Amino acid sequence: MNWRTLLPLALVITGCSAPNEIVPFREGVLRAPSYTLAADYCSAKSLTPKWIGRAPAESGVLFQCY
Repeated sequence: MNWRTLLPLALVITGCSAPNEIVPFREGVLRAPSYTLAADYCSAKSLTPKWIGRAPAESGVLFQCY
């Protein structure tokens, strides 16, 4: 195996998420790496994003879909 096959496996084992992944942050709030990905996520569900603010440690944005 080379590093390209080991890297995704290492991320899964350590619990890291992919940089373009939408993840739950707290009840009803989601975290996305960018405003664009958050808007696309909500649009795919025919909803509108409500911006909560920046995620801790500048790790993305917090939002809700309504």
